[in-house]
Amino acid sequence: MDSKIALPWFAPLLCGALIPIHAGMNAELSRAAGHPLWATLLSFGISFVCLMAGVAWLRPTLPSFSSLYAAPPWAWVGGVIGVIYVMATMVLIPRFGAAAFIAAVVAGQMTMALILDQNGLLGNAPRPADFYRIIGAVLSISGVLIMQFGKAT
Repeated sequence: MDSKIALPWFAPLLCGALIPIHAGMNAELSRAAGHPLWATLLSFGISFVCLMAGVAWLRPTLPSFSSLYAAPPWAWVGGVIGVIYVMATMVLIPRFGAAAFIAAVVAGQMTMALILDQNGLLGNAPRPADFYRIIGAVLSISGVLIMQFGKAT
């Protein structure tokens, strides 16, 4: 495979590999903090410090108020979704295990991504949910069911 093709796929694979690690870390932080809300606040506080260090180092241009005002209202809800996800990892990883939780997350991502693509939502160009994309999502959901309800060894 050409490196110009392989490299763009490596980044999301690496990000995907970090998600169960991140989830396990969040669950442990929640146990140590005594409550998912405290652990979420600590996690996002560390994220904020890291972001400020990145801004200080890279010095990106400040966005204009007009460009921020022009953003659609739904664009501002991403932080809320981040909090929900991080808290979910803290509560659900100990209950379901990392593999089943992440499999369910991936199945949910696939399903919602198909809906978003099919309808061209959130600023993306429409991309039809063809047979192969639907089968891929069905296989993801099937994997969750097998992992969660299959016979334990």
